[in-house]
Amino acid sequence: MTTVNDPRVPQADECVLRPALEKWARVQPGRVFVKLSATEEVTYAAMRDLAAATAAGLQALGVGQGDTVVVWMPNGLDCLRVWFGINWLGAVYVPINTAYRGPLLRHVLDNAGAALILVHAELAGRLAEVDTATLRRVVVFGGDPAALPAIRNPAGEALERLSSSVLDRSAGELRPLERAIEPWDLQSIVYTSGTTGPSKGVMSSYAHLHAMAGREGFCMLAQEDRYLCNLPLFHVGGTIPVMGMLARGGSIALVSSFSTDAFWTSVRDTGSTVVLLLGVMATFVAKRPPSAEDRDHPLRTVIIVPLSEDAPAFAARFGVEVYTLYNMTEISTPLVSEMNPPKTGSCGRP
Repeated sequence: MTTVNDPRVPQADECVLRPALEKWARVQPGRVFVKLSATEEVTYAAMRDLAAATAAGLQALGVGQGDTVVVWMPNGLDCLRVWFGINWLGAVYVPINTAYRGPLLRHVLDNAGAALILVHAELAGRLAEVDTATLRRVVVFGGDPAALPAIRNPAGEALERLSSSVLDRSAGELRPLERAIEPWDLQSIVYTSGTTGPSKGVMSSYAHLHAMAGREGFCMLAQEDRYLCNLPLFHVGGTIPVMGMLARGGSIALVSSFSTDAFWTSVRDTGSTVVLLLGVMATFVAKRPPSAEDRDHPLRTVIIVPLSEDAPAFAARFGVEVYTLYNMTEISTPLVSEMNPPKTGSCGRP
């Protein structure tokens, strides 16, 4: 592994997924990394083993260092598992929006240039409706691949459809990397919302994501925290908590999506201490009638983006610290506020 003396470049075990996960699995193997519900959790050691075993399955399918792999799945351990398995190989994780279909789906598949897609069965049928570009294989989660309509390449040839069981391998089958994975290597291609045209594929290195989710951008996070990940893993708002807490040796709570009614239950069941509320989420939470739930929770920090609520009032009602910040998929959290910023609509300082 390369050692870099430039302080602007983080060391690999701070930001590169594989050495960071290996380090924490060695230092604190029994600590929870992922909380899925009140009773389901995954330790650092178990996540390391799951990532390595999944990587062995991907490697057996021909995935190598630098290859792009499309992931089209809802939030859940399966999605996290394949993301980590892809990066374990030094391959490039390409998550795509579960709402894609038609021309936009065709656009991102063509842009990604991947031979393999890992997809949930409920989404896979949409592939039969578009030009599948360079795809050659489809691995299906949550359903029978044989039950899907034929999915063809531009030449009219049927793509190979496989069950997710092909990824259930032993970590001992994994072949060594050709070279160490470095901070400046490509970690992911994350697609923008596409409000001004077709979604752009943002090429993010490990160092870029560390600058986005690290101690300068997300200065309010600590190793003791558990970050409630209620944004999609295909969105940068879902990527940040995973990489940010991995860098700190902390933990995440992974839920399927944000729900106003289930919000405080999710916080309590998962023991979450930090959450980011994007768009109207904070308004929905604030508009609920006052109740005992307002203070009966472990949450200590709420990041509201944009700052649409009165931060001091929100903080006082719910007993939390409020921050805001400005970020985009393409940039690295350049603006961060002080605690409980007094001016609604502000987005922090450089």
